[in-house]
Amino acid sequence: MFEKLNYKQKCYALFGGLLLFFVFGYQLSFSDTFTLIGEIKEKETKLLWLKEKEKELPALKAKMAEFERAYAKGDSSAVRDKLTAYISDFAEKNNCLVTEIPVNSSFKNDKLNVQTNTFTIKGNFYSLLSLLHKMENDYKYVSKIMSARFFSIKDMQTKRKNLYLTLITQSFEQKNK
Repeated sequence: MFEKLNYKQKCYALFGGLLLFFVFGYQLSFSDTFTLIGEIKEKETKLLWLKEKEKELPALKAKMAEFERAYAKGDSSAVRDKLTAYISDFAEKNNCLVTEIPVNSSFKNDKLNVQTNTFTIKGNFYSLLSLLHKMENDYKYVSKIMSARFFSIKDMQTKRKNLYLTLITQSFEQKNK
């Protein structure tokens, strides 16, 4: 068959055969290899990420220990007292005024104790926002801020508006049987 073709036609036939070989070779063998190479790279990046996260475990364990120490006493008023002391100290340092200190509001069942505290603080916007930020960062393992509401009330005697922040926090304690 190749004897009847001239040199140019033989080159085209050889080139077409080579191209056909590459297409079939890619579909049968090379595509699987490239897929596996992609999966290996993905798994290597996940492995590196896990190694980095493994370095964070001691810090997380320390935070969990701090959290458990806060609840080890089994006294639900301890969290309220800590929050009250923290907010009062902050208010004193930043020219704010705590106008409402919470009473003990808690829900208990056989598996869980939930304590809800509501604080109302009067001050300027920057101080109240700083308090909110510090509470979210410093007490995120002890008590969760469920609601933060800013509002203003006009004082008729001084003819000025006063800004208030109402914080509602909840803390949870799981009972062990």
